[in-house]
Amino acid sequence: MPKAHRPRCGDPRGDRPARSRLTTDRAALICTPCGTDEAVREAHGHAPVPFDEGPVG
Repeated sequence: MPKAHRPRCGDPRGDRPARSRLTTDRAALICTPCGTDEAVREAHGHAPVPFDEGPVG
């Protein structure tokens, strides 16, 4: 079974993916670095980076 990849950076999500803040139901699974980036941007009042404008880090 192939590994799922992150929508923003294209790398494998890993064993413990986060849930993206970019979807209202938080159904999009993302990796920890992308999830941390979304949380920090939200905490500082910055707009999120859309999935198609990656990569992160």
